[in-house]
Amino acid sequence: MTTSSSEQPPSAPTSGRGSPKVVAEYPLPGAKQTHELVSPAPGLLLISQQTNGCIVKVSLDPATSRPLSAVASVVSSQWSGLHGLSLSTAYPGMVWATVQFESALLLLDPVAGDPSAPPRVVKRIPIPQPAAGPHVVIEHGDLLWVSCKDSGHVVSINHVDPSVHAVYPTSPRPIFVAVHPTSGDVYASLDQSSRIFRLQADGKSTELAIDPSLGTTPVGLVAGPDGNVWFVLLGGASGGTGAFARIEANGTLTPFRLRGMLGQSAALIHLAFGQAQAQQPAPLYLLGSTMGSMAALDAVHVVTFDPGYASVASLQTVATATPMCMTHRVLPTGSGVLVTSMACALTLLIPSSTVVDQNSDFFSDFGVGLPFPRASY
Repeated sequence: MTTSSSEQPPSAPTSGRGSPKVVAEYPLPGAKQTHELVSPAPGLLLISQQTNGCIVKVSLDPATSRPLSAVASVVSSQWSGLHGLSLSTAYPGMVWATVQFESALLLLDPVAGDPSAPPRVVKRIPIPQPAAGPHVVIEHGDLLWVSCKDSGHVVSINHVDPSVHAVYPTSPRPIFVAVHPTSGDVYASLDQSSRIFRLQADGKSTELAIDPSLGTTPVGLVAGPDGNVWFVLLGGASGGTGAFARIEANGTLTPFRLRGMLGQSAALIHLAFGQAQAQQPAPLYLLGSTMGSMAALDAVHVVTFDPGYASVASLQTVATATPMCMTHRVLPTGSGVLVTSMACALTLLIPSSTVVDQNSDFFSDFGVGLPFPRASY
């Protein structure tokens, strides 16, 4: 792993661009595991719940991202292991989903015009053997790239003609998958191996080792607006190291570390970029979680970069309202930042100038999720 000048001295919390100030928490329909979230249309949020096979449709106030109502519907079956959600470009307005325990991919029509209508399954694509247990799916042109956590494979499937597919073995366990915007190489995070799988355009696959001094357990991995792939490290039972990294076009890993009392021990599970403004780099939302260790902190770490994403310019940490809720995924919306937690809640982080009515009837509709045994991510 290369060294980098990206490591920074402690930064005081700032009111930097896109920094959230107010935290409001909204309970979701009961489930033991609440997972992914996407927004397929303005004012609409879909959330997957793995333990009951449900999609939760959340209606949002488009101006503030405040949840207004939520309806849960079973998709495929109660035991499907519904997990990954990603937006489709080939089928505008639709969403790809993984059903881990049925080893299949679903194309869903969210029926955006009716908040109470269940999503409709438009297409079902089986995972080719010997791969099994799809976790995350992304669409890239005519291909779907899938991380199959249960079997240890990365799979490509042509969504126009699913008979065209390829299966690539990996070390345990592929969690996220992304296509490098510049090189076109495919990467996957291997959490149990602390490696990054790389598939080059010529079909050659390798695995990039992560320096143990940086941290362990890569989970969230996404394509960034700078033309690179980024990933985060969750750490282990003792917590995290506040580490994340960028994968350059040539496969080089450039590490970063958060600093300060809260940043340096952050156990990072997911990440998402916001929108760049005024020719400044897009802010990065890093999600800290107690998923791997109750010694960690459930929080969003908001990072701004110097030009060129060369180094961290500022850091702000915003903790969730409920501690030890096992935060899972983060999604910037433009007007706020939404976070799911395994403890069956949706957290909204917004600028302090935005008013959020926490006396909304939304709170009376559902019971707050209770703590539960540690689960799969």
